[in-house]
Amino acid sequence: MNRLRALFHPIFVFIGVQIAWIGLMIVWVYWYFKNRQNLAEFTKKLPPELLESDFNLIVLLEGGVLMLVILAGVYVIFVYWNKQSRLYQLQSNFVSSVSHELKSPLASIQLYLETLKYQKVSLEETRDFVETMLSDTERLSDLIDNILESSKSDPKSMQLQFNSVDIIVFLQEIMVHHQKLFEDKQCVIQLEFIDHIKVSIDGRAMRMVFNNLIANALRYSPAGTILKIEVKQTQKICIIDFIDQGFGFDKKELKKVFKKFYRVQNEETQNVEGAGLGLYISRQIIKNHKGKINVFSEGRGKGTRFMLTLPIDQSFIENNPKSESEMD
Repeated sequence: MNRLRALFHPIFVFIGVQIAWIGLMIVWVYWYFKNRQNLAEFTKKLPPELLESDFNLIVLLEGGVLMLVILAGVYVIFVYWNKQSRLYQLQSNFVSSVSHELKSPLASIQLYLETLKYQKVSLEETRDFVETMLSDTERLSDLIDNILESSKSDPKSMQLQFNSVDIIVFLQEIMVHHQKLFEDKQCVIQLEFIDHIKVSIDGRAMRMVFNNLIANALRYSPAGTILKIEVKQTQKICIIDFIDQGFGFDKKELKKVFKKFYRVQNEETQNVEGAGLGLYISRQIIKNHKGKINVFSEGRGKGTRFMLTLPIDQSFIENNPKSESEMD
């Protein structure tokens, strides 16, 4: 499959078109000079009207075919060139974003360390500094994890270790972990569920997904909003909704948010931090868990809902016949 794709590389397509053009011209010239005398004698025996009609038809047909081949080659080259140009622009934006994402927490950590080194601070201030530095190091760690995961050529090559996990407890632990971010953003987080549900997941990978979704909700929402997480179950599926009151998306953007390096560009989001990798990686992880992730938004300024679906652990269903009957 890769070899077949390599044959359609713009360079090979361009060379192929040129070879076809030159080859056809050589065949035409060779055929004409070889049969020129015979054609001249043969045309004297034919009515001029018939000769002119056939000759025009042949020239028109051959010229049309040749033109289609040339146009097809030019079109393929244009498509590949346009794709490469967009990829280059995305990668350029990615490098710029990642550079800022790396420098910002490093500068913060350096500032607090220099303050602790050269100035006398109280015990309470020291604790606040340490918490901030830990938060910055975790932010760096998450960014590095995202970059490493996105650099894998085959998303299916992720090494996952599945364990049965209570998804409610798992989410509560993540919420506690982000408590300082919620306080800084003055964001109220609400976890709504009817009953505990167990799913088979890789804890590290799924934590990355939830961290990305929470981080996005905080980044793309104004201060003082509500982030609601709803956990439901239907049949043998666990449904997790992340509902924020943020900037929202236009319909044309909904199909692009999971693309690699993609970031929404508008006045509201131009200063928002991010590398454009979180949602792309989250989708790959969810796929490897045999689940799905979708995004919904009623428009700009109307918030966003990310819906995750994960299969419920089979052992949990077998041990909870009541839940199974309710789901069915």
